[in-house]
Amino acid sequence: MPDAALLRSIVEAHRPDLEPFADFYRKVHQDPEISGMEVKTAQAVANNLQKIGYEVYAGIGGHGVAGVFRNGPGKTVLMRAELDALPILEQTDVPYRSEKRMVDRYGNERPVMHACGHDMNMAALLASAALLRASAEWWAGTIVVVFQPDEEETGGARAMIEDGLYDHIPVPDLMLGQHVVPSRSGTIAIRSGPVLTAADSVHIRVIGGPCEGSTNPQLCVDPIPLAMRTVLDLQDAVRKEISPDEEATVTCWEFHAGEPGNDYVAYADILLDIKTVKPDVRRRILALVERRFREDCRSAGVPTDPVFNFTVRAPLTTNDDVISGAVSRVFDRYFAADSISMSFTSACEDFSTLGAPYNVPYAYWNFGGTSPDADEPVAINHSPYFAPVIYPTLQVGTDAMALAVLAFVAC
Repeated sequence: MPDAALLRSIVEAHRPDLEPFADFYRKVHQDPEISGMEVKTAQAVANNLQKIGYEVYAGIGGHGVAGVFRNGPGKTVLMRAELDALPILEQTDVPYRSEKRMVDRYGNERPVMHACGHDMNMAALLASAALLRASAEWWAGTIVVVFQPDEEETGGARAMIEDGLYDHIPVPDLMLGQHVVPSRSGTIAIRSGPVLTAADSVHIRVIGGPCEGSTNPQLCVDPIPLAMRTVLDLQDAVRKEISPDEEATVTCWEFHAGEPGNDYVAYADILLDIKTVKPDVRRRILALVERRFREDCRSAGVPTDPVFNFTVRAPLTTNDDVISGAVSRVFDRYFAADSISMSFTSACEDFSTLGAPYNVPYAYWNFGGTSPDADEPVAINHSPYFAPVIYPTLQVGTDAMALAVLAFVAC
């Protein structure tokens, strides 16, 4: 472990002027782009990386951007932030609030807002990249920065890998990620082990008719009340059949059926989001969902079994003990009482997917973005009122990422 005083001196001597990065944050917050359509955001990131002095690769897996800085032999460390915003109408009162609307990739016009804090994550990562570039005499190795598109729909990491991310960048020895959250600005939080849930998407089609040989399909089975009853019973079934104490939820994200003026409904489409921590609980819940729908459909006399499509939305995010332990010790020494224990949350991420092909160990942590003077209850991620305060949030995110990297590459 590098000397704590040395790391502090490196960070404090080489931390860049943060106001240009704060200005980047304001501009991106005011001009957000929805998942899969992050054209201008990606270009702004690429321009900043080029100015800092990184090799830049753009257009990976959509609008993904990667930057590489090689500084002699040593470990290769990957740092990551996200590019995309959410289809939410902003209701904050900050002067740089978003009033933007755009057509998403599904053809729907939506309001757009950085309600998750990816704008702050990007600004902090760019500032960290600048700090590390300026302090190159104090460390050796290779720094890789990845700005991932389409995180909110958890497809961007896989898309970047499938589009040849590792044809451009070296395979890292370890990965580091961080996210701004609604804890007090100035705080940093990390822990070993599971930190974010796994998420599965299940698309189910309940087919109500027509019944075989019927000339009146509207007299077959109405799939709407049938599917609604099954969906409403699922969370209770999880508590009863799995355990009321397990970290496990089943949520209905979409329900589509019927058309106005048509009394014949052939099918109902349901999209479920299932979040779990333990692999065995995940398998049991997926089996439970399928069994419940099949049994309810058969009991109702539907002519065709339901159709299922299971997809992994995000893997379990589990911090490596060695990586997170080293980062935690550095944070404790640098941030002192502001280094706090990270809580497990029901949020999910595809960050770990970036290293999955090579089993790259990683650490992922949170940094606070809420003003100590904020009224209760405070706005959380994905709230239309969520907008991290710039200071000291930006400096903490900048210092934390740089410190974490230096813990593994400082000479």
